[in-house]
Amino acid sequence: MTIGKYISGATFGPEAIEDMTAALERIRAILKLEYPDDPLIEVVAKKVISLASQGTVNPKEIERLVIADIKHR
Repeated sequence: MTIGKYISGATFGPEAIEDMTAALERIRAILKLEYPDDPLIEVVAKKVISLASQGTVNPKEIERLVIADIKHR
């Protein structure tokens, strides 16, 4: 699953999109989000995009921050 369908109005290069997609896929596996229409996927994708927009592009760091945020809630 690519993160592209959740990006609206933001411009990212191909490498950033690849990194965000990798982070999203790892987070989906960790959270066992198996169904593409699971609403939590969109929440996670938007968190990934937000972090990348703020300059965090390392997939492992994005993964760590998103998982920590979700566990905190």
